Amino acid sequence: MNGHERTEPTEPTVSRRAVLAGAGTMAGAIAVATTTRPAGATPPPLAPTDPALTQAALAAQAGFPPLAVVPGVRYRTWSYHDATPTNWSYGRVITSTGAHTSTPASMRIGLGLEAGIAVTEIAFAAQNSSGASAIGSVDRHPLVGGSPTQLGSVTIPSGLSNVQVVSSAIANKVIGEAESVSAGLVTSSSVRFFGFRLGYIPFGFGYVPIAPKRVYDSRAGNPPLGVTKGQLTNNSRVINLLNGVTLPAGVTPVGLLVNLAVVNTSASGFLSLYQNGIPDPGTSSINWFTANEIVANTTYTGIDTSGNAIAKVPANASTDFFIDVVGYYA
Repeated sequence: MNGHERTEPTEPTVSRRAVLAGAGTMAGAIAVATTTRPAGATPPPLAPTDPALTQAALAAQAGFPPLAVVPGVRYRTWSYHDATPTNWSYGRVITSTGAHTSTPASMRIGLGLEAGIAVTEIAFAAQNSSGASAIGSVDRHPLVGGSPTQLGSVTIPSGLSNVQVVSSAIANKVIGEAESVSAGLVTSSSVRFFGFRLGYIPFGFGYVPIAPKRVYDSRAGNPPLGVTKGQLTNNSRVINLLNGVTLPAGVTPVGLLVNLAVVNTSASGFLSLYQNGIPDPGTSSINWFTANEIVANTTYTGIDTSGNAIAKVPANASTDFFIDVVGYYA
């Protein structure tokens, strides 16, 4: 395959057919714009402005603990040398700061992804000194023909002379057997396509995606009701993360992949999400750095046999938060 791959040990446990049966049907339930990444192994950087590097530096300066690890997350990157124009008559120009077409056009990269992987993040690196924003998108292409559908997209801000990295968490998009996937950027002569990075969980790691399910929201009046409401302030809270989740008969998850979002935040802080009944592992699941931020992150947490986890914020920190379960590890 093209690109650079960072690997971790795998644990073959689940049926590929079971995973692929739901491919393409998972829709993200958290509708929050984000430049965060799935917590876990550090992805290969695309530029000094990579959000992963920026967030890590800010967290270190604030004295926050390291982000919790998502089991099985891998990253693969592609360079601008892999990008080709959708119409060769427009030509392709390669420079030290990326690829672009000589006439405004779209450039795309065929990703060659393995069926069964669950995509968790997309990130585009581009230099956009034009007066208009550019759109980076990842699209599914049916092998039998028909119109492509979008897996995810980001907006590259305009008027910037250095390479910018814009990323977005993806809620559980599984690649099917009857489709190919490409990443592309609508470019002009002043927009340089520098690189692309994909975060994903490989097939066979014991991970099973489900349709995203909102299991908790601390904000009054927002479903699900019947759960503890109110901001979490310098305290911990027991939360049942299987609230309303339907699992196959006989399945007892040991951990969950969740989309965690914070809103109405204090000036800075972090929230830790971890298995009920164990000591605080000393990791964070999501960080924020200014008041009233809206931040989302895909992260992992263990749960006890009843499906409970602990949410905890440190002293002098407070936030509302909500959680969608997007898959489980069994």
